[in-house]
Amino acid sequence: MLYLSRPARVACLLLLCLPLLILFPHSSWAHAFVIESSPTENQVLDKSPSQVTITFNEDLQSAFMSIKVTDETGKRVDTGKAQLDPNHKSTMEIQLIPGMKNGIYSVNWRALSADGHPVNGVIPFQVGSGSNAPTHQAAASEGSGTSRIDLIAVRWFLYIGLSLLFGAICFRLFILPSISQDKNRSEQHKQNQRPFETLPRWTKLLWSGYGITSAAILISLPLQASWDAGVSIREGFSLPILGEALQFTGAGQIWFIQMILVLLLSVTLIYALDYSISNRQRRLWGYSSALLTLCLMLSKAFVGHPAAATHPAPAIAADFVHLAAAAFWIGSLAVMVVCLPVAGAELPVSERATLRQAALRRFAGWGIAMVAALLATGIYGAVLYIPAPSMLLNTSYGLVLLGKAALLLVMLVFAASQFRSARQAAASKRAAGGLRAELSVGLLVMLLTAVLTHLSPGQAPAVPFEETRPTGEYNVTLAVSPNAVGSNEFKVSVQDSKGAAVSGIQQVTLTLTPADPDQDQQEFVLPVKQQQPFRSQELMTSEGTWAVKVHALTASLDAVDAEFTLYVGGKK
Repeated sequence: MLYLSRPARVACLLLLCLPLLILFPHSSWAHAFVIESSPTENQVLDKSPSQVTITFNEDLQSAFMSIKVTDETGKRVDTGKAQLDPNHKSTMEIQLIPGMKNGIYSVNWRALSADGHPVNGVIPFQVGSGSNAPTHQAAASEGSGTSRIDLIAVRWFLYIGLSLLFGAICFRLFILPSISQDKNRSEQHKQNQRPFETLPRWTKLLWSGYGITSAAILISLPLQASWDAGVSIREGFSLPILGEALQFTGAGQIWFIQMILVLLLSVTLIYALDYSISNRQRRLWGYSSALLTLCLMLSKAFVGHPAAATHPAPAIAADFVHLAAAAFWIGSLAVMVVCLPVAGAELPVSERATLRQAALRRFAGWGIAMVAALLATGIYGAVLYIPAPSMLLNTSYGLVLLGKAALLLVMLVFAASQFRSARQAAASKRAAGGLRAELSVGLLVMLLTAVLTHLSPGQAPAVPFEETRPTGEYNVTLAVSPNAVGSNEFKVSVQDSKGAAVSGIQQVTLTLTPADPDQDQQEFVLPVKQQQPFRSQELMTSEGTWAVKVHALTASLDAVDAEFTLYVGGKK
């Protein structure tokens, strides 16, 4: 009968949970983008509008939003203060001064997505017919410039600090005690053994992780605020910018919580290293330190792509488990690379080798559990953020994700080599070199992870919809293009059994019912004065599955009804 260690049983449980994650109904947007505006881009108005409204595909954060409406000379014609619609957090608006002259105007807007990334764009429109309508198109919604290298670097250092901190604590609490039990040590030695003093350099590694984590969190707020507000890094340290970030952005509110956790963590670490108290008390403080570090990793998941998912709870949970597993794996590798070479200096050479071999053997079981967690949550994240396989090769996010997956495979190769070394009679120098190589690759994986947090996953490519349904003696064809959130062209054709267009159609009504109960039903009538197919430009407000009912009346008042299932955002 095959015996599974406790970490291995955890690994099997995580892999069994993977289908549940994949089957959970979900979808994820990239950064926010405009689905409707008033005025629309390049629209020519007979009279000046009283306000400008811009509607996005997702709710916005209330900080650092702006709408600037300027005339052909660059003079502003807005009231200067943009705000969110109180009833629709996905719509921002601004009032315009009355009596605007005929001419061309530009709406320069900026907003903060639910995932914390700033987006901006330009919408031109014209009042009156005194000059030619603008010929340039509105700028697409996009991040404000390329991703900032300083923000990526800070996020990378945060991951490294959390890994050193969490890995050092967990190695001492869960791996080292079992190593000590495996060795034939006297009971007196076991009683005199100090739980947090067994490994040389361990304390320095622990405080290094804490220092890097604290510094990365501290500097992240002004850097993030300057990016969100579209100002220089120097201005990001100003009190007004920091105050707005703390009050009105999710990143600012999470930062405040993280700073409290960092302060509490310093207290628990001090007591965990206080040798004037009992071993049991120090161990309890050690568990408290591990729990607070996990809380820091959980708080990080509340900012970014997981928080902007349609169903954020499983996305946040998966992101948290993914980071915790990676931190345990890479942090434990750091302990074995830095501390094990000088561990057991007072022991004979043979027993010193046995200590290192026991560490590798014990870590192997935990490593299996961490790999299982990384695989389960990584596959879920890929399905969540990359809904179409083609996006892996056609987007920057997909290419970086592929690079991260390739490096993880390299880490697994090194891990398998270490597992074989752990089963040999003694750990070799070759095994030590493999640990260093595995740790180096792990640091590169974390760098790519930091890059991913600042890239937009993008939307699945829209696939135009067209389908024909027979209904009695008629055939009804429905076509929707581009079949994406935003403006779409709906076309309906009604033919008889011989394929000829039915003449004298009196009315065509489309009723769209969303699968999501939180979305509103839509209904609109297509003009029937023109020849078939009957066309209408209509707005689709959200991605997902919609039931579309086509109702037509013929010249003899016969009812023609057909039902279609439409998946907006790509073919399901």
